[in-house]
Amino acid sequence: MHAFFKQLYSPSQLLLDSDLNKLCADGKVFEQDHRGIKVIQLASGDFLKIFRVRNRFSGTRVYSHARRFFRNAARLIDLSIPTVEVKTLYSLQKKGHAAVLYQPLAGVSIRDLVQEDSKRMLQTAQTFGAFLARLHAKGIHFHSLHTGNILLLPNDSFGLIDISDMTIYPWRLTCYSRLRSFKRLCKYQEDMRVLGGGYWQEMLSAYLNASHVSETCRQRLLSFKPF
Repeated sequence: MHAFFKQLYSPSQLLLDSDLNKLCADGKVFEQDHRGIKVIQLASGDFLKIFRVRNRFSGTRVYSHARRFFRNAARLIDLSIPTVEVKTLYSLQKKGHAAVLYQPLAGVSIRDLVQEDSKRMLQTAQTFGAFLARLHAKGIHFHSLHTGNILLLPNDSFGLIDISDMTIYPWRLTCYSRLRSFKRLCKYQEDMRVLGGGYWQEMLSAYLNASHVSETCRQRLLSFKPF
């Protein structure tokens, strides 16, 4: 219980604008929008992800996405799910803005594999299905589950990135939540089409073998069409 509240309310460090600019001076920007840098790789090799509050009246002013990211990383590691290692949780000078400094997870996203090495991706169907079953058995509902946020690691297992939007239950996922996860996974329809129906069927078969869901849920999952 103590560890849970430590993850939930871990103190953050104030990062002044001047120090933020120094950190980012020699970095490589990976993502940005009209409001500024969102993700940057620093000279150290670590990544800094910046979360800015969009709405004046937002719950993220009370509990930021950065804090959710920090908490979820710790909980995933406790559950033996590979993910990034968060080093520091920051609050920024502008009220409600926050950031996390983290060590990246070594691997390549499914989305990149589909585009660059689809043959290797096709060899992972059973492993991927078992990985998804493992997530759901541990009560992990990753609301941003899609091909860009799942990495194939050097040891051919899988891990998760961009983890701020996630709910982790103390029970395995319901059939409804499992279906929502599959629908979210198919966000990038072109990736699904490249992988093809054969990949999907092999992946789903491995998922069902590892999940032990009810027959009703099994039939609902089997009837789901990825594209």
